[in-house]
Amino acid sequence: MNFGLIVKVELRKLLKKPLSLIMLAVFLIPIFYTYSILTDAPLLQMTPSGAMDFAFGQWNLLGMTGLFQVLFSLVVVNTFSAEIDRGQVKMAILKQCSRKKLVYAKICVLALFMIISYLCYIAFSIGCYYGFVVRTDYGTGEFISEAVRAYGIAKFIVSGVFVLIDALVTAGIVFLFSLRFKTGICFMLAIGATTLLLIMQFFPVVQYLVPTYVGSLLDYGMITPTMAGLLSLLYLAVTVVFVEITARKFERMDLR
Repeated sequence: MNFGLIVKVELRKLLKKPLSLIMLAVFLIPIFYTYSILTDAPLLQMTPSGAMDFAFGQWNLLGMTGLFQVLFSLVVVNTFSAEIDRGQVKMAILKQCSRKKLVYAKICVLALFMIISYLCYIAFSIGCYYGFVVRTDYGTGEFISEAVRAYGIAKFIVSGVFVLIDALVTAGIVFLFSLRFKTGICFMLAIGATTLLLIMQFFPVVQYLVPTYVGSLLDYGMITPTMAGLLSLLYLAVTVVFVEITARKFERMDLR
């Protein structure tokens, strides 16, 4: 079976898994903020914004809380570790392809699923803005505000991509865990790894190992785009190394 077809099969499997619906929980952030704006909740300090400001502001907040990374890591565990425990991976290998191809296909499918979740989140946030926020004092009615244009549209959007890179690095770590530990332990380790990355943001030097932190620095203009780009390449290279180690170890692993 060719690689493209394997990816298609794995994507169909992922979308049918009930646990994949857990990603819908991320929509609670824009719903909460929209409701708070409509009720003029005093706990929020927001300035009038455009649709893009609102959507990407919600996305960056989601990344800072670690909610997206935690939920995505649970989907990763359910996609690889759980299938190993249930014997589904062995069946897939017998029917579809080599072990390495299966590992590569799964990480590609997870990356695609992550991007789809990201696009849906941005679209949903923009929908909340034009459906409700634009009628309040907090909505300017602009799609892209003057503040974002002055800051740089590309720079503004790219800063949010670091949340995705953060989740992808976590996925690489979870893949390694999946070869040694059972599903339940992998769930706990996945949450632990995500929590550790959140804590690392508060310590000098090691904080630069956290993609979300670098994204926030770029967002506030505290790091140059060139440096941010180099660091993002480093994070992606680390993820590739994790996946490659997983693929090689998986080839020699005894499957039940």
